[in-house]
Amino acid sequence: MDVAHPAVVERARALVAAPDEADRLLALWLRRFAGVADRGLRRTVLASLLDEIDDGSLLGVLDRMEARAAAGDAACRALSTELALTPSVLSDLPYDRVADLYAAARTADLPRLAARFLGGRGQRETAPRNPHLEISAGERTAAARGTDRLVLDRLLHDRDPRVIAALLDNPRITERDVVRVGAMRPTSATILSSIAAHPRWGMRYRVRKTLAFNPASPFPLAASLLPTLLRQHLVEMATSHVLSAELREEVAARLGRAP
Repeated sequence: MDVAHPAVVERARALVAAPDEADRLLALWLRRFAGVADRGLRRTVLASLLDEIDDGSLLGVLDRMEARAAAGDAACRALSTELALTPSVLSDLPYDRVADLYAAARTADLPRLAARFLGGRGQRETAPRNPHLEISAGERTAAARGTDRLVLDRLLHDRDPRVIAALLDNPRITERDVVRVGAMRPTSATILSSIAAHPRWGMRYRVRKTLAFNPASPFPLAASLLPTLLRQHLVEMATSHVLSAELREEVAARLGRAP
């Protein structure tokens, strides 16, 4: 198990204990984030912010962002949502840094932040098929870019991430369709993560709620979506018998500290 650097833990705890200083750093993030409308460019901005800050300060700022988002701060909620829907920004950090951040968050008693750095836990997936359309994956991917609504409806049940990715980009697909795909059981973590990261669909509230409620969502993804959900839906999740005990505990902890 990785050992946290004492200076990183001390800095993180200091910012948690002194939110005014964390707010000053967070204000810089919010200004830079708000100045970019394009989601692709926002990912670049987020990556730059992570590169420019030390680990202890990063943990302190993330903790403050989550606290303000939970209290209803719209700007912090938008930033938290973007991080939740672009988990690769964190996972693309150097492995050693991710491991250090995880260890420091655990040592500083910041389990919700530690979850952001856990990475995927998915199991190896078998070759996906579509029981509603017996053609090759390549042909189904091509069909997912087409205009035949009957075919598109059948492809919503597909379990090949390439097919779903093509569907998500199809302008004929609606939010209702994406919610159907996100609610599918069984499904794959890869498909659910691709929906969350999609620039058109990931920001839709119904889509985020659906992903959080799907027991197949990887824990880091589901946990990172919690700050973006309404309290009434968190209450529903806390009593759900299909979600993992780990996620329900995370929901309960968030409800316990929410105003």
